[in-house]
Amino acid sequence: MSEWQAAVAAMRRGDTVGAAGCAIVLGARGRVGSAFARRLHDDGFLVLTDPADPPAVARAAAPTYLFDCAYADGDPAGHVERVVRHLADWRDYAGIFVPSSAWIDTDSDYARAKRAVEALVAFYVALGAPVVTDRIGYFPGDGAQPDANEPMIDRLVDGDTLYGRVMARLYQPAR
Repeated sequence: MSEWQAAVAAMRRGDTVGAAGCAIVLGARGRVGSAFARRLHDDGFLVLTDPADPPAVARAAAPTYLFDCAYADGDPAGHVERVVRHLADWRDYAGIFVPSSAWIDTDSDYARAKRAVEALVAFYVALGAPVVTDRIGYFPGDGAQPDANEPMIDRLVDGDTLYGRVMARLYQPAR
């Protein structure tokens, strides 16, 4: 039985009564993903990391939130394609978080990908999708010592602050 199948079975048995919902965290081994997975768990969410078929989980375990914190260095086009696939299934989720970056104004493939992601988010929000993004500045990771020479040191953010910003936006009532 896969991780998500076991989690859904637990939900159906009532083992997660009182859970805030199901949270799918993609990229849970990375700095942002691991920070979100830990905080979501601490807040009572049933957390599933990197399932093979997130929409299937969402359809089986409502309410489900998707946190797409996965970014493969060197594959900006693949990142945008994955975000497109997630957003196409937006009706299956109670909320979706897709990180952006403070590096968005540079002339790089990474920045162009993040601009494309922000444009997609804006498009889907206009359709009524419960999707948010955040221009993350410099997040060295939980427990990591910030590098004073980091070009974005003035945009330093800790995990609690980042998580709080994102969750506040996800829980905002629709306008």
